[in-house]
Amino acid sequence: MPASTAPRLLDGEARGALARARDLPIDDLLERIEKSNLRGRGGAGYPFVDKIRAVRSNADGGPIYLVANAYDADPGSPLSRTLLTRNAENVLAGIAIAARAVGATQAYLYLHPEAVDARAAAERAMGDDLGVNIEIALGPGGFMGGEESALLAVLESRRAMARQRPPYPASQGLRMRPTLVASAETLAWLPLIVAEQARASTKLVSVTGAVVRAGVYEIALGSQLAEILSEAGGASGKLKGIHVGGPTGGILAATRTDTRFDFDDLRVAGTHMGSAQVRAIPAGTCIVNEAATLFAYLAKESCAICVPCRVGTKRVQAILESTYSGLGRDTDLAWLDELGTHMERFSLCGFGITAPSILRTTMREFADDYKVHIEQKRCPEGVCRPVRSRRYETMVQP
Repeated sequence: MPASTAPRLLDGEARGALARARDLPIDDLLERIEKSNLRGRGGAGYPFVDKIRAVRSNADGGPIYLVANAYDADPGSPLSRTLLTRNAENVLAGIAIAARAVGATQAYLYLHPEAVDARAAAERAMGDDLGVNIEIALGPGGFMGGEESALLAVLESRRAMARQRPPYPASQGLRMRPTLVASAETLAWLPLIVAEQARASTKLVSVTGAVVRAGVYEIALGSQLAEILSEAGGASGKLKGIHVGGPTGGILAATRTDTRFDFDDLRVAGTHMGSAQVRAIPAGTCIVNEAATLFAYLAKESCAICVPCRVGTKRVQAILESTYSGLGRDTDLAWLDELGTHMERFSLCGFGITAPSILRTTMREFADDYKVHIEQKRCPEGVCRPVRSRRYETMVQP
C-alpha cells in the first residue's frame, strides 16, 4: 500500500546509517528523529524523540541502559519476530543509533523464549562495530512478560509484574538507572531516518481471523481497516466485527471499515493500536461470548499485582459467562460499566487500563447481543452453551 519508493521496514536497507549517525552532532540527530514524526510503535504512540530527551535529561554521569522490546506478547501478532527474521540488521543498527542518542553503553534485545528464528537472525546480524554491547535476553513467556515495567523486573531476575509509575523508566528504569525502553519496530526506523531522512509512514500489522491470507503486513499508517483487510486478500465470508488492538483491544462493528488505523483515530473509535492485530470476526459469532473469552484470557494472563486488574478481569469474565449462560440481569450492563471504569482509573499498567475497551465497544456496537441474552435468555446467534448454573456474588452490585 505505501508507494514502492517509500522506505519500508521489512525490506528497506539503510547501509552506512550507523556511521552517518556517529558523524552527526546529537542535536542534529534528534532533529532528524523529530522531523520524521516517529511515534512509539509499541502501542502507546508516544513521540520517540521526547522519550530520548527524557532519558538524556536524567543522565548524571552514571550508567544508562537501552532495552529493545521484541517480545511479541500477543501470540497472534508476531511483528518483532517477523521484522528480525526479515531485517535484523536494521533493528541492531537502530539499537546502536538509539544508544548513541541517549549515551547508553549497554543494551538488551528482549525476546520471547519461543522466538527461536528471530534470535538466530539477531545473532547472525550481530557485529563488533555497533559501538554498544547488545545482550539478548529472554522473557518468561506469557502476555505480561512484554509490559514495559514487567520486562525491567525480568531483567533484574524478578517476577514479571508491573510497577507503579511515576517514576518512569526514563528516570528510574533498569537497576534504578535512566533507561530507554522502545519496541524493535520503533528502533528499526532509526537507520532509515538517518540515511534517508525518511518519515515514519508505515506500520506493521498482523491480520488474522476470517481473511483469505492471514499474516504480517506493512501498511501505510492511517490506512482504513477496509484497505488492511484487502491487503490480506479480503474477508473469507461475511463479517460481524473487527477486533483491533490485540487481546485488550475493542471490537468494532463490521460496518466500521472506514476507521483509519492510526493512534488517534483508533482512540476516538474506542480502541487502541495495542499489538497492531486486526482480527476479522465472522458472521454468526456471539459477541457476548467473544468478550467473555477475551476476559478469560486476560484473567489468566494478569500479573495479579493490582486489585483492579486481578479482580476486575475475573469479575467481568464471570458476569459475561453468566449472561450467556442464561443468568443475565438488567443491572449487569451498569455493573460492567462500573468495573471497566475502576480498571481504567486504578490499574497499574496498560494491560488493565485498556482492557475495558472490550466492554465499551461491544456494549455500544453490539447492544442487541447483550439485550437478547439478558431479556430473552437466549443466544442471538444460537451458538452459546451454558457454562455456569448459578451466579456467585462476591461484591455489592448496583
